[in-house]
Amino acid sequence: MIDTGLLSSLANALAPSGFEKNVREIIAERLTELGYEPVTDNIGNVYVVLGEERPSLLLAAHMDEVGLLTSFITDNGFLRVTPLGGVTPEGLPGQVVEVLTARGTVEGVIGSTPPHLRTGPSKELSIDDLYVDIGVSTRKEAEERGVEVGTPISFQGNFRDLGDIIISKALDDRVGCYALLKALEEGAKPRRGSVIVAFTVQEELGLRGASVLAKELEPNYAVAVEGTLANDVPGVPPEKYVTRLGAGPAIRIMDRSMVAGVEFFRHIRTLAEQNSLPYQLQISPYSGTDAGSFLVHGATVSAVSVPVRYIHSPASLASKRDIENTTKLLQLLIEDPFP
Repeated sequence: MIDTGLLSSLANALAPSGFEKNVREIIAERLTELGYEPVTDNIGNVYVVLGEERPSLLLAAHMDEVGLLTSFITDNGFLRVTPLGGVTPEGLPGQVVEVLTARGTVEGVIGSTPPHLRTGPSKELSIDDLYVDIGVSTRKEAEERGVEVGTPISFQGNFRDLGDIIISKALDDRVGCYALLKALEEGAKPRRGSVIVAFTVQEELGLRGASVLAKELEPNYAVAVEGTLANDVPGVPPEKYVTRLGAGPAIRIMDRSMVAGVEFFRHIRTLAEQNSLPYQLQISPYSGTDAGSFLVHGATVSAVSVPVRYIHSPASLASKRDIENTTKLLQLLIEDPFP
């Protein structure tokens, strides 16, 4: 059974890359309620440690979501923006956003330069064609509302429970954060060694929090827990599917940042098979996860992911069954972490 209260609070939290405070507070509070003593490091990663011995396994989901950053305020009060992470401009005009000022949130809508007025060799929409309209007429009015250069902007919370599926912004990677919290809620403990359960910052900007955490903790094994690309949609041939919605957690073999450790990958797969959990194998040559940072710092790695359609957009879609089965696989991995 999905805890939609927890999942909706995580997904609706306004926390773009570099500004993870809102979701970190939810996670730290839940960890404390479960009886753990969460540690927050200097850059904002938060984690708990189960067990004391080596070897160690690090399970990590990233807290941040893609978003925008105010780069300039025009004389007539529009906000020019730069991306925080892999934002695709085409789907953004008309979207409602929250401008996260130091004085509170200010609602706005994303606008764009009309196609016939765009300059340059291509009329494709770019980030430079976008702006945020907060309904003011001057730069001074925008500044009086607390907006300044460097103010982050998030897609508005829009969580929907539609029975077998959910729709929301930020399912990459709030579904991963949710699955790890629920795995801990079941009280899973490692039979040997130790397991670190972590929630990282700035993944969407280059796996930065994971790099710091890997140097800090030096895990022997590591798994990125993700909301990953499900592209089983019209216009994509089956041989190009990265993952499919409803087919279970995706166990990653490789991506552009890593190749999974063979024995470790087989161990995760065997756990799924022995416990009759559906799963799918994932190859993602054009994307990466925190596992890439863990690998270059010496860990044997893989990733376990929830398939999510339309990631990095204002609304994405995931299967409750996939989330539940991912949580079960993570519980098994906490209990039996090593090949």
